[in-house]
Formats: sequence, C-alpha cells, structure tokens
Amino acid sequence: MTIAQIKKRGRSPGRTPIPAPDLDALSFNENEPIERQVYTSLRRALMSGAMLPGSRISSRSIASSLGISTMPVREALKRLESDGALASSAKSAFIIPFPSEEEFQEILQIRLRLETLLAQEAVPLITSAQIDKVEWLQDRMAQSKSWRQVLNYNQQMHFNIYSAAKMPYALSLVENVWTRIGPLLHFVFDGRFETTTYEHHYSIITGLRERDAKKVDDAIRSDLLDAAAVITEHLLALTPA
Repeated sequence: MTIAQIKKRGRSPGRTPIPAPDLDALSFNENEPIERQVYTSLRRALMSGAMLPGSRISSRSIASSLGISTMPVREALKRLESDGALASSAKSAFIIPFPSEEEFQEILQIRLRLETLLAQEAVPLITSAQIDKVEWLQDRMAQSKSWRQVLNYNQQMHFNIYSAAKMPYALSLVENVWTRIGPLLHFVFDGRFETTTYEHHYSIITGLRERDAKKVDDAIRSDLLDAAAVITEHLLALTPA
C-alpha cells in the first residue's frame, strides 16, 4: 500500500500490514551472530527507505523470508525498538512509527548539525575517486524510474560523503537518525519534488570538487530544509483532527 492510499483511507496507518521487507541476504558468518546480521540488514532497509512509514512488520514474515527461526529476528526487532526506530504492536508485530511534529523538528535540528559537520569535515579529505562515486550515485538516482531505487541511491550518496569525514562516532549517530528519517523520505521523492532535490545534490558535488566547505554546507542545509518542509506537510495532513 502506498502512502497516498494510507492517507486516503483516513485511519491509523499502523493497521496496514505489509509483506516482509526486501532485506539483504545474510552471510551466516560464524564470527557474527545471526541476530546482529538481521539487525544490520533491517537498519539498512530502514535507512534506505525500503519500508513505508506506518507499516507493520512481523518477526514471522521476516524469519520466513530469510530462512531462519523467529528468535534472532525478534531480538533484532526489539533492539530497533530500543533505538526508537520501531514501536511494538500486537503479538509479534512491530510498527514503523510516524514521529510527531515536535519529534520530527528535533530530528531535523540533529541532522542540520551533524550532517553538515560531517560534510564540511569531508571536504578536504574526500578523494576525487570518492567524489566520482558520489556523482555516479546521483546520476543513477536522477535516471531511475523506481522510487525504491531513488531512495537507495539517495542514502548511499549521502553516506559516501559522510564516511569520508573519518568521524565514526558522529557517523554512527547520523545512522541512528536515518533509521527514523529513511521511511519518511517516501514523502519527498514522490515525483513533484525531485528537480529541486537534485539541484541541491549537484551543488553538493560541485562544492566537493571545488573544496568549498561553505558551498557544501549551504547545499546540504537547503537539501535537508526543503525535504523537511515536504515531510512536515504530509505529517500534518496525517494528523487526526
């Protein structure tokens, strides 16, 4: 079910069940517990917008799709609940929650501080090859006709930049924030907003190539603020009278 359908039905989106999300295959590496692998795969899916906000997921459906027992899946889901990325529901179900307007504004302020910090720190450190990768991801994003792919490329593009800052602790904090923001980006990439978003992204790339930290900072801020305006509009429309 799409977000538009959730809005049209005019009821709590948490009641909308969906199949198991599209997750990365597990490696079954003996050096890494299955629960940790499931947790990492689910986090990546949330960050890259593989799941809609307001959707319901269950440990049974995920376990079945991965070919494992429900126990490690349940543990991974509980861990994501502790992170604030999921909310528990009836039986074995969990909900991808919609934040309140206040919660979303707090998330935005965190993003404006941490993501611009990482982007600025990346400017003198990022290599030409890494910038080429960022531009390649943005080009794929602009050419894609699948919103699922667009969201995936968008997440990869941002984190290829942030990783270049070599600030792993700050990066882990941003990753936690993106488990909340990733599903909400479905609101942004709905076809009508893409041109402005891509302009900001190409400005970021230009700033990186010119080693211009201020240009990168301005473009990141514009990107986050414009996206936040669209998300806020949708969140308010979903709020019961």
